[in-house]
Amino acid sequence: MELYMILAIIAGFFFALRHIVNKYVLANRMCGIAWFYFYTSISIVSFPIISWSISAIILPTTQTWFFIITSSIVAFIGVLIFIYALTLGDVTTAMPVVSSRPIFIVPLSFIFLNEFYGYQVIGWILLIVFGAILTSWDERTKPRHMYRNKALGLFFATTILWSIMSILSKPALQEIGIFNFLGWSNIVQAPLLLAFIPFVLHKAEKIDLKKHWRPTLPYAILENVFLYGSVIAFFYGLKFSVTLTEALIATSGAFTVMMGYIMSRINPNLIAEKHTKGIYLLRLIGTIIIIIGVYQILA
Repeated sequence: MELYMILAIIAGFFFALRHIVNKYVLANRMCGIAWFYFYTSISIVSFPIISWSISAIILPTTQTWFFIITSSIVAFIGVLIFIYALTLGDVTTAMPVVSSRPIFIVPLSFIFLNEFYGYQVIGWILLIVFGAILTSWDERTKPRHMYRNKALGLFFATTILWSIMSILSKPALQEIGIFNFLGWSNIVQAPLLLAFIPFVLHKAEKIDLKKHWRPTLPYAILENVFLYGSVIAFFYGLKFSVTLTEALIATSGAFTVMMGYIMSRINPNLIAEKHTKGIYLLRLIGTIIIIIGVYQILA
């Protein structure tokens, strides 16, 4: 077991915490695109400051700039497509699709990064993907309807874009390290955030943001704490193995199921989670499958 494997699982835990915060805010506080612009604005300002307080600034080479810029653009566009797709389709369609990201990562990392760990490991990765899909299942998820869903193509596009982002990030991470990569990538995303305002931040979203930003500020700060922890651990893992890191990140589904279930028992209104016993059982099975797959990879 390598350190990056442990940190990938820790990243999965932080991603799950982010997911819980997001679900609460979107269910009770603010609409999706307004929330994205709110917490991302804080990230773009704070993450470079924090990162360069920890690590000295390294100026990237021309080749490294290419990887930083392209990965940042791809990641940002992926997020916007995902948010737009959620206005057309259901999140219950989105999450099983997004959970399949390692399916794209395995061939891409083999082709571009020469990462291959044997067919047995690929089998365990596919098992983890299957478990991740089960953990995101609920009563409204209908496979036969997914193929007729207009948003499905956009969700797949997002999944592919985020997979490409991981592939593009590894060379830059190996060259300048995680803190400099995080700092520069947020600098790159700043003009993107401004450029897309006329296209995605419409009147209703601006009113929502203006009306709710003060009471939502503590949640935006909490979101960024979890986001910073998750991306630092995630980027550390990508430096060593995109394939295994992406596979182990799927533990976020298991963590989310456990935390979501506990919170729904305490107060169902916190994250708007109410499911049948059958769905909870299915998600439990998915969690167990993920744990088995992760254990086999770590062994």
